Amino acid sequence: CLLEDRSVREVLQKHFNVSKNLRSLHVLLMLALNRVTISHPFMTAADLIEANQLCSMDSKANIVHGLSVLEICLIIAMKHLNDIYEEEPFNFQMVYNEFQKFVQRKAHSVYNFEKPVVMKAFEHLQQLELIRPMERTSVNAQREYQLMKLLLDNTQIMNALQKYPNCPTDVRQWATSSLSWL
Repeated sequence: CLLEDRSVREVLQKHFNVSKNLRSLHVLLMLALNRVTISHPFMTAADLIEANQLCSMDSKANIVHGLSVLEICLIIAMKHLNDIYEEEPFNFQMVYNEFQKFVQRKAHSVYNFEKPVVMKAFEHLQQLELIRPMERTSVNAQREYQLMKLLLDNTQIMNALQKYPNCPTDVRQWATSSLSWL
């Protein structure tokens, strides 16, 4: 059975985490079903994985190519938070602290931005729908503590970084490092 395959469950779970929209699920399943032929009569896990890659290689990777180095750094900080806290939501303050660890570790004044500038970059990522709030924004809620979710998975981030023009080496190394920044 297809649902017994762990990779199929992972693809469907990731898809559900990103979008609860039935239309996007329909597109995913139709892309997978389009591979069914007389000589290939059943949909396989590989079909679903390939369909998922087609769905996710979309515009998000292209959006990442247009980001500033600061915005790329914030996405990498979010990636590390997702790895550490196993996809739990994060807030601006957590991302800012993770970014500061990178800046302090590398002792780079190049990446040393004032907090309001970093907040503006964070908000820009939200406008581009690369991150989204977990719940509707309350009038009284402090923006830096609002829980957010990254809408890119690690594969999308790493693929986009490989194609990012003139990505600084230390930023790329930070993205590929694991929990060594703690």
